Amino acid sequence: MPIYEFECTKCHHKFDCLLKVDESYAGLSCPSCGKTSPKKLVSSFRTNNWSTFLDKMEKKVSPDKFK
Repeated sequence: MPIYEFECTKCHHKFDCLLKVDESYAGLSCPSCGKTSPKKLVSSFRTNNWSTFLDKMEKKVSPDKFK
């Protein structure tokens, strides 16, 4: 289940919520003021899979760098 970021349209409090991918957030309320229907924010995610892959490839191509 992904963690989504929301912002209250009344008090502009930002908060996170753990929801299923297809779960509606219409009934979600702000923990600060209690207003329902917050705005869903676009958030980034981090992973180190790509950098791990690149490190492995570089070790294969030029192993002298990692001695």
